[in-house]
Parts: sequence; structure tokens; C-alpha cells
Amino acid sequence: FYKTMGEFLDSLALGEEGDLKRCGGKTYTSDAVTLMTLHASKGLEFPAVMICGADQGMIPLETDKGETDKEEERRLFFVGMTRAKEELILISTETPSEFLAEIPEAEITRQEARTRKPKEAGHQMSLFEWMGETM
Repeated sequence: FYKTMGEFLDSLALGEEGDLKRCGGKTYTSDAVTLMTLHASKGLEFPAVMICGADQGMIPLETDKGETDKEEERRLFFVGMTRAKEELILISTETPSEFLAEIPEAEITRQEARTRKPKEAGHQMSLFEWMGETM
């Protein structure tokens, strides 16, 4: 939908829901991945939703431009989470969003990503090594 990578990145960084380019009459199979902003997800549903960057500073967004409306940011995050029909995956770093603390602990399954040890640098892991089943 974009002629250059710069145009695509500008759209991601500066775009709003109305800027989302639709694909006309194209249809996608169920194994397709859809990448979109939280704003653009309103009204849609997916079997699985992955929200990357559920970190403090990203959700709620903190910028040099001044205060953000935390209630609006909370609502937007809720919109994104409720797009998931079956599975919701929230990905954060060591500084998770304050909104994650509001999710009931009984509803959460936590998993910590495994990091590579320095000696493994340059070693291409296989899918089975990543899953813990070296073959």
C-alpha cells in the first residue's frame, strides 16, 4: 500500500485511524497476519491478538509534547485487548505498562522470554531449540 519504506514508517508514526489504507476488494486467508494500530482495530475481531510494547511510556503514551489523557489511553488499550476472540498476548519489557496491573491475576498466564547467553552469539537456533527440545 506504500511506495517507499519512509512513507510506510511515516504513516505508522504519524497516522490516525482515518489514514489506514484499505486493500480494496482483496480478501485474506485465515493464516494471514494483520498489522494495525490500536485506533484502527476498533470494531474488528480476530481469533488471536498480540499487542507488542505494553510498556510504560508506550501505553499510556508519554511524549515531550505534554500530558496525555490517561483515561483515553486506558480506553484505547481496552479496545485493543477486546479485539481478541480466543487469545490475547501482551508483550512488555522490564517496565510494563501500569495498565497491566489492572488485569486480574487469575486471568493471566505469564511467560518470560528466554534470552541468549553471550556464548551463543552468532549461533542460529532451530525451532526445536527454542522450544526446549534440542533435536
